[in-house]
Amino acid sequence: MPKKERVEFAAVIDIGSSELRLKTAQFSKTRIKYLESLTYPLGLGRDTFSSRKIGFDKVDKTCEIIRNFLMITREYGITDIRVVATTAVREAANMDYFLDQVKIKTGFSIHVLDDMEEKLYIYKLLTRLLKEDVKSSALMVHIGSGNIGLSILENGRIRFTQNIKVGSLRISEMFGNIQEYSNEFYIVLEEYLHSFTDTLETVIPENTKHFVVSGTEIALTSELIGASKKGIFTMLPKDKFLAFYDEIKFKTTERAAADFHITAEKAEVLFPSMCIFHNLLRFTQAEDMMAADITLSDAILYEMLCPQEYAVIDKDFSKNTLLSAVALAKKYDAMESHYKQVDNFAVKIFDKMKKLHGLGAREKLLLQTAAILHDIGKYININRHNLHSFDMITGADITGLSQLETEIVANLVRYHSHEVPSPLDTNYTRLDLYNRVLVSKLTAILRLADALDRSHTQKFDEIDVRITDEELVISISTDKNIDLEQWSFMDKGAFFEEVFGIQAVIRQKKVM
Repeated sequence: MPKKERVEFAAVIDIGSSELRLKTAQFSKTRIKYLESLTYPLGLGRDTFSSRKIGFDKVDKTCEIIRNFLMITREYGITDIRVVATTAVREAANMDYFLDQVKIKTGFSIHVLDDMEEKLYIYKLLTRLLKEDVKSSALMVHIGSGNIGLSILENGRIRFTQNIKVGSLRISEMFGNIQEYSNEFYIVLEEYLHSFTDTLETVIPENTKHFVVSGTEIALTSELIGASKKGIFTMLPKDKFLAFYDEIKFKTTERAAADFHITAEKAEVLFPSMCIFHNLLRFTQAEDMMAADITLSDAILYEMLCPQEYAVIDKDFSKNTLLSAVALAKKYDAMESHYKQVDNFAVKIFDKMKKLHGLGAREKLLLQTAAILHDIGKYININRHNLHSFDMITGADITGLSQLETEIVANLVRYHSHEVPSPLDTNYTRLDLYNRVLVSKLTAILRLADALDRSHTQKFDEIDVRITDEELVISISTDKNIDLEQWSFMDKGAFFEEVFGIQAVIRQKKVM
């Protein structure tokens, strides 16, 4: 794949739940220089979280704001512009109509980020900027208007990720006027959040040293507390944060707005966001909260203006994906010796078949993830375990994978055993053409790799793979009986031949 050329100017328009944001930047010498950073308040999230639909008055207003933003980009001569949207648009029942109207009225297509994609941009930039001692032991939390994303950093790697469908604006809309008539609203909110986060006690290490936070509301909290800033990080002392929390938890929205001289919109989401941070801070030993001054737009601009540097981060981040998959496999008692063997064989077959499958590193990562997780459904029931595995993976948060990629991995796992992709399966047909073909290609390889260790006893450690015009030849050396593997390989090889048009065969060399 050719390297992406570096562009000099770029712009991101972020359609958020409470406001639209424009950020423009220039790559100058060795750094990114920001040119404009503008926001326009528009409560799309209020519509989505309360009625499930964005009102068409706000659709028109969104288009007007985008057109005004585009006028500014033209003044700078910026042509590389990306328009993204997150929770408010993603969860709207009339999302398709919204996207269509914006495209017609502005000429721009919106890329709607799924929940994991949104957090990944933040995590990738954060892990690049954090010092090694922080990355050795930290809980990393990003609060959006509609969702919380949290990750556990250990020894420089993210081993666990979870997204929780709770956010500052969503909470505000959910509880409506309760805050106004309840003198102990904070108890209601704390109890509600505990129902989501209490299970984290078994996941987050007791000695987690650092608490790294990001999100629009944390900047306001830092300002009100008067915290000190070090580079892109603001250090919020734990004692000051807790004291401020005890002060604000008894205030109504109107009282908070008046006392702290902030708008009603900011006051409305201030306490819910602080309550979330308060809830999660208890899982760490941190004496300071590290508030990162990083937005989604910052991360996307870094990808646009520094593509080669971002590609290095992306490649390194893939290791977190495999670590996350291994953690999930261990959680469900998958046989490590077997999934490691299947992973090893799948990679060797994939690498030798590059000219036949035309796939790259990202697709290989999905194959490896599926190889590690293909048997986790046996934790529930060995019968039809592939279907249980599919459901478990579909509902999991795997670090580094988007929602679509997780769905692809789930499909690979579903078809590794007896079934093969079928136009009668809705889980398969709801994918677009490219991804249906991708699932079939990777499934064919995974099935062969699994067949080579059908007995789960690792009868041979290595394989030699070569390709002729008519065959994929896998040579092995062992003195053990491999009749079971031969039978399974022939059975699963039929689908491989259907997908790639060549036969797969085993050649056994006896060890003397």
